Amino acid sequence: MKRISTTIDYNETGIFKVNQVIERYYHKYFDQQPGPDIRALYQSAYQICNVYTKQNTVLNAFQKLNGNLATNQVFLDHNNIHIPFEYHPHIRSQIKYNDRFNCHGFTFLDAQFWFELDNETVDLIILEDKYQVCNNFDLVNNGICLYYNYDGLLIHSARNVNGDILSKFGINDLITNGEKDILTRYKNIDNSRTVYLNPS
Repeated sequence: MKRISTTIDYNETGIFKVNQVIERYYHKYFDQQPGPDIRALYQSAYQICNVYTKQNTVLNAFQKLNGNLATNQVFLDHNNIHIPFEYHPHIRSQIKYNDRFNCHGFTFLDAQFWFELDNETVDLIILEDKYQVCNNFDLVNNGICLYYNYDGLLIHSARNVNGDILSKFGINDLITNGEKDILTRYKNIDNSRTVYLNPS
């Protein structure tokens, strides 16, 4: 993506949106929890920003507003019934989440934005930013890894940071380390479709 010096080139649009992400947690968060898991809905406020390929094609990225104050959490049980408010503080104390950026925002935009990508958009970035296909052994610093499911849809991305393949895992405040960690956490990756690319 286009940079000024070493930072991402972007412009604020003054347009705002709420993005909802669902995460499932398999843990007993309170004594009366009836099922094996709970669902947390993260409704987060962002400003739409323009980011650019090296050929100046405009893409949208989402800049998180005001930290945790811009996120509303809704907790549901295994039957999608709202969990009583009295349990929310205890649940929140055990969940470490980070919705400032997602895996693609980490890979392409230095963890500054939430970045929604599909196959067509990522192909455009590869073309206009002149990434070069390589294998995982030849991946250089800031080289990227693209992971697809068995239907060929892009579902995850990572990048080489000082020799380690790192990625953002879901809404969690967690960075995966190494490709084995990625494949363990993302069961629906078809590793035969994985693409490795070095920057030009």
